[in-house]
Amino acid sequence: MNLTDKTVLITGGASGIGYATVQDFLGQQANVVVADIDKRREKQWYEKKIMTGCTLCKRTSQTKLPASTQLNRYTFGGLDVLINNAGIEIVAPIHEMELRDWNKVLQVNLTGMFLMSKHALKHMLAAGKGNIINTCSVGGLVAWPDIPAYNATKGGVLQLTKSMAVDYAKHQIRVNCVCPGIIDTPLNEKSFLENNEGTLEEIKKEKAKVNPLLRLGKPEEIANVMLFLASDLSSYMTGSAITADGGYTAQ
Repeated sequence: MNLTDKTVLITGGASGIGYATVQDFLGQQANVVVADIDKRREKQWYEKKIMTGCTLCKRTSQTKLPASTQLNRYTFGGLDVLINNAGIEIVAPIHEMELRDWNKVLQVNLTGMFLMSKHALKHMLAAGKGNIINTCSVGGLVAWPDIPAYNATKGGVLQLTKSMAVDYAKHQIRVNCVCPGIIDTPLNEKSFLENNEGTLEEIKKEKAKVNPLLRLGKPEEIANVMLFLASDLSSYMTGSAITADGGYTAQ
């Protein structure tokens, strides 16, 4: 896939889809920079030495301008791929949602992506090439119940992806996004238990029934799509939204 020695910056790389993506890119001999705020994962990385070859941006949030600038200093001038993967979800219908929670979801899911892209693009423009991959969601295509802020931000991610793709194609910078369905991640497990009755196994079985494949997605299945978009195998793709949802949106 021609990713040897490519420099890749992955936000939200400590767990779930981000963690699987880190592993995939390391397997392709890329130079990976991980940005996350998860203290527990950071400790595990050092203890188990499973992130050999990675540079870790310690507990740095991408949602504030100074922090996003600091993250980029770990990679430039050699950033080939930016993967905007960090995201959060807060369950609450609009009439019950606090303004601070609404702003928090927008800040992490959309403003953080804007800031990371803003700083990455300056260097990609200077290099005359680049690749940005955004984690969207089927929540950006159809509405999941009770998470309007999440849906709104993912709809924004979809249009931000298309806008950047149009604006920077002439500079040989490709921008695409991935729209996962329900993936078996720690974030989703936490949400399942907080917002549903029953054991985790029971909840997962029920959630799996919503799509034709009748199972939850695996983080590595989304990471594989990221790998494809980062490689030359997708060289004629920009502005695309690849759906990987077990057939959910095909129904």
